[in-house]
Amino acid sequence: MPSSLRPFLLASLALLLPLQAAAQSFDRTFVYEAETHLSHAMGYADRAGWAANTAAHVRGHLVYGPYATNWGSGAGKAVFRLMIDNNSANNRAVAALEVNCASSDRVIARHEILRGDFTQPLVYQDFDLWFDLQACAHQRMEVRLDWYAQAYMNVDKVTVHLDDYTAGQPPVKNFTQSSDSHVQSLVRRAIEGLGFGTYDPVTSQLRRDGPNANDLVFVGKHYMAWIDQTGFYGKINALWLLNGASGDALAFLHEQSPSRRPVSFLGVAEDGNGAWMPGYSGAEHYELPHEIPEPGEDPNGNGQCDTNEACQGSACVKTICNWYSVNEAAPVTDTDVPHWTACSRNRMAWARKNAPIVHEETATSLRLVYAAPITKEADAGKDGAHEGDRCHQDFLFADGLRRPVYLRLGYVLHGDRPFFDRTYQFDNPAGNPAFGQEVWSVIGGLVLSKLPATQPSKADLFHTVRPDRLAIRGPVAPFSFPAGQWTARQGAPPANQDEVWAWLGTSLSWSARGRASLGDSLKMESLGPADNDDTGFCLCKVHGGMEIGGGVLHRGISLPIHGGTRSIETTRRISFPSEYTLPFVYEAESSALYKLVGRQEGDGWSANTAADVAGSLIYGPYATHWGDGAMRANFRMMVDSISTGGNVVTIDVYDATARQVIASQAIARSRFTQPFMYQDVSLDFSLAGRLGHAIETRVYWHDISYVKVDKISVFDR
Repeated sequence: MPSSLRPFLLASLALLLPLQAAAQSFDRTFVYEAETHLSHAMGYADRAGWAANTAAHVRGHLVYGPYATNWGSGAGKAVFRLMIDNNSANNRAVAALEVNCASSDRVIARHEILRGDFTQPLVYQDFDLWFDLQACAHQRMEVRLDWYAQAYMNVDKVTVHLDDYTAGQPPVKNFTQSSDSHVQSLVRRAIEGLGFGTYDPVTSQLRRDGPNANDLVFVGKHYMAWIDQTGFYGKINALWLLNGASGDALAFLHEQSPSRRPVSFLGVAEDGNGAWMPGYSGAEHYELPHEIPEPGEDPNGNGQCDTNEACQGSACVKTICNWYSVNEAAPVTDTDVPHWTACSRNRMAWARKNAPIVHEETATSLRLVYAAPITKEADAGKDGAHEGDRCHQDFLFADGLRRPVYLRLGYVLHGDRPFFDRTYQFDNPAGNPAFGQEVWSVIGGLVLSKLPATQPSKADLFHTVRPDRLAIRGPVAPFSFPAGQWTARQGAPPANQDEVWAWLGTSLSWSARGRASLGDSLKMESLGPADNDDTGFCLCKVHGGMEIGGGVLHRGISLPIHGGTRSIETTRRISFPSEYTLPFVYEAESSALYKLVGRQEGDGWSANTAADVAGSLIYGPYATHWGDGAMRANFRMMVDSISTGGNVVTIDVYDATARQVIASQAIARSRFTQPFMYQDVSLDFSLAGRLGHAIETRVYWHDISYVKVDKISVFDR
C-alpha cells in the first residue's frame, strides 16, 4: 500500500461518555477510509464512502486491505461503518465482515450481517467484528467486506482498535499478613490449578482465555480472586477460600486429593481442566428481560410481545421479546438454551483489555468499578427463528432507536474480612430518553458450580437453607422454611425444570451440613438504600449451574431513570461464615460437659472403684449446631489396667430432642493397648433428619476400672 495512503494513528483514544460512563480505550486505533485507504473489487465512490448496487455489480469484496504489518500480536475490534438502502425487505444475510491474515490467507474472524441488523435505511451504522491476532502475529493484515449482492451497500470506513497482549501471571494485590513470596506461591498454585496452562511464557504458550498479565489477582486473608479484565468487565471468574491465617500458615480450605490442587469455589474450570461452563459466559450471570419488540416481532402491532400473538389491544399479556446483557468473551454453547447460543457468534476477544473506571485502595480494601455497555445477547425468536439478528447491538428504547446504556459493575474486596461486595448501577447517558420501562431488572448472580456439581466442597451446598428475617416458601419440600434456623431441602422438581427461589425478602445462608462453618457454608444479603427484596437462588438445570443471586434494580422501584443520570447503587454481599470450625472439641473437665460421678484430675475427669458408683461420667453438650449428615465422635480416654476383662464404659450419642439413642458401643478393657495412656475410641453416627436437635455425647462408667476422660471431639465424616 502506498505510504501516502497509510491511515493515521489515533493515539490514546478514549470514548468519554457523559458522567464518565465508560472509558472504552484501546492501546492503538487505526482508521481506514473506504474510498482512499482500502482496495476494491468493484463499486464506486458515493456519498462519504464506497458503494455497490445490485443492478451494476456481482458479489465480491467491496473493500479489502490495507495489508498492515503494525497490528502486533494482541487482539482487537474492527468497526465497519455501513449503510443499506432497504432494511425490511427480508432478513437474509447481505454481507460478511472479515479479518484476514493476508500473509497466510487465513480468515481469523468472520460475521454475517443480516438485513434486519440495520436499524434504518440509508443511515450509516457501526458493526463490530472482534478478532484475536495470536495465529497471525505481525503478518500482513486486512479487513474485508464480502458483499452478497442482495442490496445497495455503502462503506464509509473501517476503524481498527487494537490491544496489546502480555502473557504471564497476573499482577497480585496482597492484602494479607503473609509475605509476598508465600502469597505468590499460593497464587501460582491456584491459577495453574485451573488448567489453562503454564504461566511462564518462556516454557509454554499461555491460553488467552485463562489468567494473564492484563488481569488481576486479589489476595486477602479469607479468599483469593481472579479478576478477569481481558474479555470480561472485571468479572471474578475464580475464587479460592483461604483459612484466615497469618504468615506461612495462610492456606487453601479446599484442595483436591491427592494432588492438593486448589479448588475454586466458582464454576469456571473448577475441575482443573480449563473448561468454561457451556450455559454461561463466565462465573457470573446477568440478564435483562426486555419487552420491546424489534422489527418483525410484533405481528399484531400493539408495541409488545404477547403470550398470545393473536391477541389484540393493550390488554394482551406481555412476555419477553429478547434478553439484554453484556458482550463478554466466553460464548454460551449449551444447546438447551438456543436463544442464548444464537448470540454466541462475534463475542468480545479473549485478550480485549477492559480497565476499571474506578480503582480505589485503602490499607485493607480494594474497590473496582467497570462500565459495561448493555447489548442484545439472546434472541427469543419472536420473529420465528433464533437467527441471532441484531446481537451485541446497543439497547433498544421504546421509540425503536438504539442508544448506549451502561451497567456499572463493581467489587469491594476486603483483606481482613470474610466477605466481598458486588455492586450494580445503571448509567443512562445524557441525551437519552428515560431508561427502564423496557426491562424488568438485572437478574442473575454468581454461578457456584456446574450442575450436577462434581466437586465435593459444593455438591451439597444447597442441602440446607437458613433465611434470616422472614420465613420463606419454595418449590420443594418442606416448602416452608422458618426464619432463623436451618432447614433441609427434601425434594427436587422434575428433571427438566429449574428449581427457582426468588423474591424471598431476606438474607440467605446455605450449607452442606446445616451450620455456618468455615468452608462449607456461605451467606448472601442485599444492601443499599432500597430495592433489596429479590434475593434467591437457583438450581438452574436448563443452563446447567448452581446460582445465588436474584434480581436488582427493578422497574417500578429503581427504574426508570432520566438521561444524564444514574440509578441507585445496589450491593450484593457474599460472606463465608466461620462461626464454627471443625472439629468441635469439648474438654471433659470444662463446663460444656456435665457429670454425675467422678472428679477433675489434671487435664481430665476421672472415676475410680474405691470412691465412686456406676453412673454417667460425662454427658452433654446438648449441641444444636452440629448440623446433619455422617459424623464421628472421638472419645479420648485411659484406664489403669488392661490385663482383666469386662466393659469399662459404654459410649453413645443421644438425641435429647427426640429422646433417642443414635449410636452406642460398649468399650471393653481390651480395647486399650497400654495402661495410663490416652487413646481415642471412635463412634460413627448420623444426624440425618436431626437439624437443630440438641445432641449429646455420653460416657457411662460401669464401676469395674479406673477411667479418665480427656476430651470428646466431633468431626464430619
